[in-house]
Amino acid sequence: MGKGQQQVYAGFLILFHLLLTLAYSVIVPLGEAPDETDHWAYVVYLAEKRTLPVGPKPTQGKHPPLYHIGAALATLPAQATFGFLRSNPDIQIPPLPDIPNFFIHTSQESWPWHDGALAFHLARFWSVLLSTGTVFATYRLMARAFPTQGAWIVATTALLAFLPSFSFIGGMVNNDNGAAFCGTLALWGAVALYRSGGKLQAGWWLPLALGCGLLAKVSTLALWPAVAVALWLGVYNRHDGEDVAKRPLLPMLLTGFAIFGIATLLATPWLLRNWQHYGDPLGMALTRQTIDLRLDPWTWADTRWLLRGWFVTFWGRFGVIGHIALPSWIYLLLAGLTAISGIGLLKLWLRPPTPQTRSILGLFGLTVLSTAAVIWQYSLIALGTDQGRLLYPAVAPLLALLAGGLLTWSPPHWQWPVAHTLVCLMLAFALYALVGVVRPAFTPPPSVPTTELADLTAVDPIAFSDLALTNWRLTEPPTLYWQATQPIADDLRVVLRIVAEDGSLVWEWRRSPGGGRWSTDHWTPGTLVRDAYTVRWPDWAQAGHYRVEVGVQPFEEGFLLPQQNQQQVTAGEHPFIFLGWLEHGP
Repeated sequence: MGKGQQQVYAGFLILFHLLLTLAYSVIVPLGEAPDETDHWAYVVYLAEKRTLPVGPKPTQGKHPPLYHIGAALATLPAQATFGFLRSNPDIQIPPLPDIPNFFIHTSQESWPWHDGALAFHLARFWSVLLSTGTVFATYRLMARAFPTQGAWIVATTALLAFLPSFSFIGGMVNNDNGAAFCGTLALWGAVALYRSGGKLQAGWWLPLALGCGLLAKVSTLALWPAVAVALWLGVYNRHDGEDVAKRPLLPMLLTGFAIFGIATLLATPWLLRNWQHYGDPLGMALTRQTIDLRLDPWTWADTRWLLRGWFVTFWGRFGVIGHIALPSWIYLLLAGLTAISGIGLLKLWLRPPTPQTRSILGLFGLTVLSTAAVIWQYSLIALGTDQGRLLYPAVAPLLALLAGGLLTWSPPHWQWPVAHTLVCLMLAFALYALVGVVRPAFTPPPSVPTTELADLTAVDPIAFSDLALTNWRLTEPPTLYWQATQPIADDLRVVLRIVAEDGSLVWEWRRSPGGGRWSTDHWTPGTLVRDAYTVRWPDWAQAGHYRVEVGVQPFEEGFLLPQQNQQQVTAGEHPFIFLGWLEHGP
């Protein structure tokens, strides 16, 4: 395949990744990604206050601000707010399979987007651009690193373009997108520096990428040793065979000073600000206030937990805490391919096609290991670091090593067919993850068939405005059946109460019907929803029978009065309907 065809091929891969990330940004409801609401709080603060926060709130304010400033600028056509985000009280940790959403998503998030939802989507689009830019930078990195290895270049670009977790995070509000973009740009510049014999002109953007990376996420500091090694290797290889005393040590030091000096200078205002407010340039004192601190010493079990978490989440786990998973057999298959690649990579290291190949492999390996070491060091003080996205500053070299190890098993004339096969498999994998795993997880449940009510005793429906309680079953678990009689304009909440005979409140739960999977302002006339409750009885509740009462209120305030059966309204401050008795205990 010629260079021009290779560029067109890569262009299609980059375009497909753009479409994938856009699809994730639209399909995944707002806030349903790791730390997304916390990052959004940082963006909202910047958009409203036009200054950096001081202190632990917002929690993501511990991070350098470059990504979030870009996201805040992206929201300028709309008003960045939190008003549309409503927590789902039925979420559990770990979440139940039938209730995966941490938030109740009302019609305020529906198309056409407006106000806060529009601003949120604009911030997501900023991530889409950065993620797509990372794929482009990966292609250019590989083309500079291995200009004659077209199959390797394309395979690596495809692995990143169609990596499900990368596309998922690429469509969310998350500063790991900024870290991935700046880290890949920096490594591209480092390889250009190496290939040119240490000439900064070949990778002139390198200092900017390093400085912006530090302003996007502190973990990009892990790339600085790799850049230093690339500079040294470039100068060393360029003057290999010369007397050590004659090698241009001073120009190399000046180039290094220019690279790291400019990068540090870019980040200096933020570093000085941290020093002023928190007593250290990286703001670790603030970080400790915003994380779940590790209290126990590190063990081998923790190492296994960290490595396993990195592996499965790097390939694909979705949702706020990675609770939406791929089938287990896919992870097993990926583990096998990774092992095969690892052995192939060893073969490639022992018998590289050129000496430069071994140097670049070492450079890539150093980048991956130093990034992993930084995250491991952070894991010694913080919980929840078993996230593959934390490795994104080194995502390009990591996938380059994986692709190189796989291609090594095929003879030269088979490498392009293998690369094409890998592209097709990764595309299928990406589409399956999006359409077969993520989209169904957030798809509203279907309306319950009315035949399910056939076994229940017929009752007169109780109407609360356009929402009717058509029937109920008062055995464990208590189950209510709600139906829309007209289009419902409000996000209505059901309040179910268990009351002792003496009037003491035993238990109460306020929720969006059906566990918050589909808010009532989305319901069409005739929609029937099953609403089952798990009563958490207090220890002091004795065996006996208890009153079951229900009320309905809009999300904002107040209760809706029933349109009939008003004689069943419980006396007191709020109107509740008496439904019957629930038996508890033996």
